[in-house]
Amino acid sequence: WAERSTLRITLIRGNHDKRAGDPPQYLGIDVVPEPLPLGPFALQHEPDPHPELHVLAGHVHPVYSLYGRGRQSLRLACFYLGQRVSLLPAFGEFTGGFRIQPVEHSSVYVTGGDAVWRVV
Repeated sequence: WAERSTLRITLIRGNHDKRAGDPPQYLGIDVVPEPLPLGPFALQHEPDPHPELHVLAGHVHPVYSLYGRGRQSLRLACFYLGQRVSLLPAFGEFTGGFRIQPVEHSSVYVTGGDAVWRVV
């Protein structure tokens, strides 16, 4: 992102930002509280329902497990799309992850490399 001078980055404050503080000003990152309305969405850190908009949240760090016939398993970051709240994946070595249990009328898309696959 740093090589793309026209790219605008906005950080929605979350639970870790109180301790970490805002990014250095020279990075040019806008910092805002939640929610940030954007079209039909409320961009939020926490996955709490919004009274009017569909929520896109990042706090949960969703993962989905795939299982093979020979006891193989693969745990992958995923997008979880619910009726009122959707969860965005986290990428990195230290993000942990919360295993998603899909419910009726939800969808799960796993990520791997530079691809995305719908699994539920």
